Amino acid sequence: MSGTSLIANHETSRKTRWPVLLLGLCGLGAEVLSGEKGGVFFPAGYREWTVAKFKFIGPESPRYTAQGGMRHHFVNDVALASWGKFRDGAVIVDERVHAKLDEQGIWQEADLMHVAVMRKDATAHADTGGWYFNFFTGSDTTQGITAEQAKARCFDACHAAQEARDFVFSDPRR
Repeated sequence: MSGTSLIANHETSRKTRWPVLLLGLCGLGAEVLSGEKGGVFFPAGYREWTVAKFKFIGPESPRYTAQGGMRHHFVNDVALASWGKFRDGAVIVDERVHAKLDEQGIWQEADLMHVAVMRKDATAHADTGGWYFNFFTGSDTTQGITAEQAKARCFDACHAAQEARDFVFSDPRR
């Protein structure tokens, strides 16, 4: 390759790097803003967080049909450090997994049913006690339910009754 070709290729490379870099930064900005009101927030990597609580709701429970299976409550460090009076940035994930009895009579995880997400942002979500709510079913990590559905189904119908506990039902295991 001639010296002129190398210079031309370097110039072309420099010119194309900036748009690619800007496009990448815009994508990163969309990810950061995804927790804002009107956007969708799904906490990637939440299974690496602390399991604040685990419960198993078995077939003998009257709540089995609606809430049965294995329930893992994952929390980020902000939530764990500010439990009871959560600070902005606290995230709580309630993961429900179907359970099945194996041939040895041991309950095992099966299909992922849902991932319910709460994220504290008192300014952006004052109408829901300062919490962003969303509910993702199956393998969905990008849509969940609308903000209106989340307010009606998650907050109004359920969490609003827990105002004295900063709208959270569970306590972490100690």
